[in-house]
Amino acid sequence: MKIGILTHFLGFQDSYALHVGWLERAKLLEYFGQDFDFLVDHKCPEGLYPNQKSILPRIKESRDFEAKVTFFEEAYKALLKDYDAILTADIMYQSKNNFLCYNQAVRNAAKELKAHWYHWIHSSWNYRPNGIRYPETLRYDYMEGSKIIYLSSYELNQVAQMYNTSPKNVYCVYNPKDVRSFFDFDPLAWKICKELELWKKDVVQIFPHCSTRMKAKGVHAIAKVFSALKRAGLQVAIIFANANSRSVQNELAEFKKHLETKYKLYEGYDFIFTSDMMENFKPLPRKAVADLYRVANLFVFGSWRETVGNAFQEAMISDNLLVLNQNVPSNVEMAGRDAIYFEYHYVTPGKLASGPAKMQSGNFKVIKYGDGSLEHEEGYFDNIAKRIIGILPSREHIWKFSYEWIWENQLRPLLYGVDI
Repeated sequence: MKIGILTHFLGFQDSYALHVGWLERAKLLEYFGQDFDFLVDHKCPEGLYPNQKSILPRIKESRDFEAKVTFFEEAYKALLKDYDAILTADIMYQSKNNFLCYNQAVRNAAKELKAHWYHWIHSSWNYRPNGIRYPETLRYDYMEGSKIIYLSSYELNQVAQMYNTSPKNVYCVYNPKDVRSFFDFDPLAWKICKELELWKKDVVQIFPHCSTRMKAKGVHAIAKVFSALKRAGLQVAIIFANANSRSVQNELAEFKKHLETKYKLYEGYDFIFTSDMMENFKPLPRKAVADLYRVANLFVFGSWRETVGNAFQEAMISDNLLVLNQNVPSNVEMAGRDAIYFEYHYVTPGKLASGPAKMQSGNFKVIKYGDGSLEHEEGYFDNIAKRIIGILPSREHIWKFSYEWIWENQLRPLLYGVDI
């Protein structure tokens, strides 16, 4: 399907909702690989919109109405002949400038064009006035065979009444307001969101850490908690944002296998390691890390010892629910009551904590759950998962107007004839 967006825009203003909304629709179509052109006035500066074509002609407003209609009708017939679907940007309900001319010209040209028409109405509906005359009546006349698109669903019946048509010809498509676009996510953050389908996940964590210190940073604690959450029926995603991985590729491969065999967490669905997508094993850029904290809602921190963890602080200021090793004093100091605490291995302060002396000096304390069996360990973390589920902040609302939600639930069914 070839899609045309018909706008007559002369530019772009980021404070103008109409421009912003159509920029986002174009980005949505681009995101889903649709074949489309964004048609604007020939004097519109290039590069403002994806797939922009500055080709629509102009005519002086002082010209005779019928002459202007004929002018635009002929232009539309020539410029729109290749499109299967045409989305119009508020053309059917505006009256200022040349909008009524566009309106009539669209109706005339449509008779000779193959496209199906979808008319976006950005203004609030109104009662049909009495005593209005042509061409003002065009604002309230339904264009046969087309679809009218409104930005919310509550008033669809009133919109149908305004156009004196059946409600089956009026549809709701929300304005896209994608969290990744609004906050200008790093391309790698976009990629990770898409790979793990984060909009479908109930629980998301990003964990920046050094690959050479995975165990000490508590990656197994994260696995235990997320495995319990998955057993409880939640959709989970862990983003291991790991740095310094070049020298520990074998250890990473072993841990990934362990995640799958012991914890039933699967690569590419339940977790990823960002080093696998970075050239020369580089760490994930800080902008991408910050972006992903925005869509995360949980931070499990099982580090054995910290003065204070950077990742912990970043999670806290990003409003992630904190689930912390209670045996690390800085965790309790920094988070206080605003966290769930669990028992996990730790290193006592004041003694050498590296090399063979670590175990001999007794500063590394191993926590066992019950009799140390897998059954008791899983039971312990199942209880932690229950506590998490009771207060876990939802991120569902940030995906409500995402490209994926609007495309799958509203726009794709509309354009491709699937029942909504």
